[in-house]
Amino acid sequence: MPSVANTCGSTTHVSPLLRKTKRLGLATPDSLLRLAVARGCDHYAPADYDKVQVDDPGADRLSDEELGMAMISGAQEYDPQLMRCAAQLFSGPDLDTAVLARLATMERCEPVLGYIAEQAGKWDEGREAFWDALVAALPHHEGYASTAWPHPSRFMLQSGYRRGGGAPKPVWLRPRSQPCP
Repeated sequence: MPSVANTCGSTTHVSPLLRKTKRLGLATPDSLLRLAVARGCDHYAPADYDKVQVDDPGADRLSDEELGMAMISGAQEYDPQLMRCAAQLFSGPDLDTAVLARLATMERCEPVLGYIAEQAGKWDEGREAFWDALVAALPHHEGYASTAWPHPSRFMLQSGYRRGGGAPKPVWLRPRSQPCP
């Protein structure tokens, strides 16, 4: 399976963040996804979520910024579901744009984070300033989009057309405010 870096036209590196997650017992992409689900990103819950859970090392040992970045790290296996879940996690409250930009550089995934931030800036109502600040903190690129990455609609909830009322506006996915213990 190609890495995230391969989808950006780059080469895979040895990730310090993925080494950290492995030390914390989160050795697989599935374990990262399950932890994000436990922290409120239940839109992406695996079918067997109730049967297999992971131990949360705590936000003091692995922040939401680090967890999301581990899912889109250049060294990570490319999985659109991980990218969508990371986007939802990055939409949570109290994330730091400077930390996200630093981690994206360290993990060589600035194009992926830039793509998420550009799309969120267009669709995440009320959080435009956060996303604009994140795009400004990242190294400038001529455009972050890639045909390999999920379409922007995959980061949102979209209702269908309603008779007589048109289609309601899509809603950018955010983590639940009260994650499961």
